[in-house]
Amino acid sequence: MDSSAPSHVQSARHPKQEPLSGEVIEIPAGAFRAGSTPGEAGRQPELEPRLFEVELGPFQIDRLAYPNDPKQRSLTGVTREQARRLCAARGARLCTELEWERACKGPGSDRYATGDRWDQKCATQPENCASGFDVLGMGAAVREWVTSDIFPYDKSTPARAVVRGASPSAPGDAHRCAQRRGIDPGTQADDLGFRCCQGAPNAAAVAEPELGQIFEKAQLTADRLAKLLASSDETRELAKEVVLFREPDAANTVVQRGPGDTQGFQFTVSPLLWRPVAGAEYLLVAARSGPSTSFVVAYYALGHQQYKLASSYTMKDEPGPVAFGYSASIRPRLHFSTCWGCPGETGKILYRNPDSVIIVQP
Repeated sequence: MDSSAPSHVQSARHPKQEPLSGEVIEIPAGAFRAGSTPGEAGRQPELEPRLFEVELGPFQIDRLAYPNDPKQRSLTGVTREQARRLCAARGARLCTELEWERACKGPGSDRYATGDRWDQKCATQPENCASGFDVLGMGAAVREWVTSDIFPYDKSTPARAVVRGASPSAPGDAHRCAQRRGIDPGTQADDLGFRCCQGAPNAAAVAEPELGQIFEKAQLTADRLAKLLASSDETRELAKEVVLFREPDAANTVVQRGPGDTQGFQFTVSPLLWRPVAGAEYLLVAARSGPSTSFVVAYYALGHQQYKLASSYTMKDEPGPVAFGYSASIRPRLHFSTCWGCPGETGKILYRNPDSVIIVQP
């Protein structure tokens, strides 16, 4: 079910009491799950880290966006420096992005301030939408400045200022508590505001996703693969008599069946970890189910040897072997083949922004 489903799927959490001018919410010290799950709708892996647990000390946060007064509209159209000065004039400061995310996710580390799903009513009635900590309007109707910066893995690219939250017209998945975007700190916009925090700022920061080794062979047993296949309706029928092809003999067979020209590609039948862009990692596996059905599957790597199906491709009446053909100079795609260089025997595995995989055979 789509995470941006309409409000009748999950209604907003209402405030415990009507907001008053100048209210601040005490956020207790504790751990929460920051970041987002690979494959989550709206997630950009180059900006959002995979879920990780982080401990924060206590702090206070304005219940509403500045000026934190239910009788006044949120102040927008200010730069980050102007927002910082307005908070300082009140003896406060801009929140760090992890403080903002904790206040939004609440004690249950919810995906949205409204819970597991987004309630569209919050875009027009943010003061009626409370996070689990009873902070109002988080991620609902205003993008908000925080004090954190994004430092791209490409060092030639300048740092950008982080904004959290989304405008009313943004799609549902943009209102997730984990969404982070980077903009010029001098930006002024009608949907760009802020709220203030108090207390010693937490030093914990988001670790920026990095470009890893593009391809890396992985260890996976046939039994473990069978359990992964059985965990998804799409691949459950393949979880029978699973056979992994033998390395390197099977890979050599695929090449030798054709003209023999590798065209600069490397070949393997081993499971592969594939990192097409910073922050994205997939487990790719080619194997056989029963005597004559081969398949290729791609899984999101969730961390700690945990995986979620991203895409699959089944080849009936094809006993294999199936090998991967890849090049360290090509990040966004690789090939799978039963006969390298033979017409109709090779397909592609393609990365698609923001976080998906397509497996096709022309």
